[in-house]
Amino acid sequence: MFKKLQLLFYFLLFFSVSSCQNKEDSHVERTFEEVSFYEINLDQFTSPVEDYVQYVKNWKGKEVFAFHIRGKDEIKIYDLASGELFDTFSYNSKGPTPFQGIYDFHIINEDSIFLNKRYLYTTYLVNSQYEVTSELNFLKDDIEVDAKTRIPVSGDTFLPVFSHNRIFTLVDGVAYLTASSDKNARQSEYFDLGTVLVSYDLAEDSISKMLGFSEKLKNNAWGPLHANAYADYNTEGNNFIISYEADDNLYLVDKEFKVIQNFEATPNNYNDILPISASAINNEAAYLAHYNEQFRFGSVLYDSYRKLIYRIALEPNPDYGMEFIKDPLFKPRNMIVMAFDAVSFDKKAEMKLRQSDAGVFLDRCFVNERGLNIFYSDFEDEDKLFFKTFLLD
Repeated sequence: MFKKLQLLFYFLLFFSVSSCQNKEDSHVERTFEEVSFYEINLDQFTSPVEDYVQYVKNWKGKEVFAFHIRGKDEIKIYDLASGELFDTFSYNSKGPTPFQGIYDFHIINEDSIFLNKRYLYTTYLVNSQYEVTSELNFLKDDIEVDAKTRIPVSGDTFLPVFSHNRIFTLVDGVAYLTASSDKNARQSEYFDLGTVLVSYDLAEDSISKMLGFSEKLKNNAWGPLHANAYADYNTEGNNFIISYEADDNLYLVDKEFKVIQNFEATPNNYNDILPISASAINNEAAYLAHYNEQFRFGSVLYDSYRKLIYRIALEPNPDYGMEFIKDPLFKPRNMIVMAFDAVSFDKKAEMKLRQSDAGVFLDRCFVNERGLNIFYSDFEDEDKLFFKTFLLD
């Protein structure tokens, strides 16, 4: 009898551990269906994998997709309906003020464009005449900086970062944007800082509030490739939805940066993401090997048309190799797209987008009236960029 109880105990223990490490979801009710696509004809200067891009609902009456061509100091704006180049915002050659070192950008409308001089901790708001109407400074007055480079040498500083799957939004004169600490993400102190989401009051010309990492991520080191946070803003609920790269949960946060709700948002057959070991902190090969074996969470998007929340997960890729290559098209991870009810938070659908030798999907998505639009690069037609449109059946 005792041996039978022992066997039962070990069986239950094994089942419990397996369930925690390899989570499955049996409540998915619907499936994604590809219903249409957008085709953009790129000019000779526009790469399909530009780092800084934005979907814009209305630019001079057109629904557009914009690319920042850093080498030319231009933002090229393509009409989604025709797929053709519609407009070019040449901020350095036409304006009264020369802008250099611009990385991120965010278009509110044709008369309000934010240009981010990321590594000098400054973001400019410019109008259609390329005139600076406001300047956001992300270095406090008491921070010591190098006299020549203007790079901080003291203090808990952070960079304003709002590239394609981060966030920049303007609500009642306050800019909300994601940020990245200057600390080392291979040290646990990086994840103890409150520099994930920042609000900047334009009227007061000051940083008003900051949000840090989730409790799960604190007191551990997760590494630079699990150090990002992605966000979207629900205009109906007046809250932010936060997706941390290494956290199972999604978080709903109000404009005061108080967490009002969190819920588990993981794919089928998911294994928990682990922090890096001490041996991987200063060993690049060991760190990359660890990273390649872990899941990653990516973009989160709110769909106001269908009252859904989408979250992207990226599968482990242990065959990637031992050297990190800064080419998004090189062996990208398979992509899992999940849809959750925005009220009940139940998972409604999940699909896996497998990469192939013919082309790849990347985590560069946007939502519009037609559906969820996901980046696809066709290797046989690299002068075009596609967004495949999906709806729940």
